[in-house]
Amino acid sequence: MKSVWLKKIALITLVVSVSAFSAYADKADTMHNGVEMKDGKMMVVKDGQATPMDQDMTMSDGTKVTKDGTVVMKDGKTKTLKDGQMVSMDGKMMKVKGEHMMMHDGVMMKDGKMMVIKDGQATPMDQDMTMSDGTKVMKDGTVMTKHGKSKTLKDGQMVTMDGKTMKMKEQ
Repeated sequence: MKSVWLKKIALITLVVSVSAFSAYADKADTMHNGVEMKDGKMMVVKDGQATPMDQDMTMSDGTKVTKDGTVVMKDGKTKTLKDGQMVSMDGKMMKVKGEHMMMHDGVMMKDGKMMVIKDGQATPMDQDMTMSDGTKVMKDGTVMTKHGKSKTLKDGQMVTMDGKTMKMKEQ
């Protein structure tokens, strides 16, 4: 009798997990609209469809992207997109692998060391940080959420600048 109940609970858990993942995947696909350098050409990505970029664009944070792949960040710094790099509609630079974005600004545990990720570049974390939602991340990987809960990041986990914890995919 116990075995039947355990099987039912396992099945229900599996169905709920698959449904939740599916809903997250749908949301993730629509979150990554922007422009990307693909095979040396600038493309506009909207709802998963890429079309050639025919005019310069200004993203919601003021970042400007030109048809030749030049990016003028809101702080005035200039970068040139390399193949596989993308700028989202909110001005964040990311690395694209297949259909999945690889980089977000934030902090990440990599090979047992905390790294700061900014515009796709990783540098060692040299001081504790407070994210925009009040989440605190310490140099040793301890995270204190805005609600006072404490956790420790595992290798490959990241906290974005807005305080969300996520697992990053390998590049």
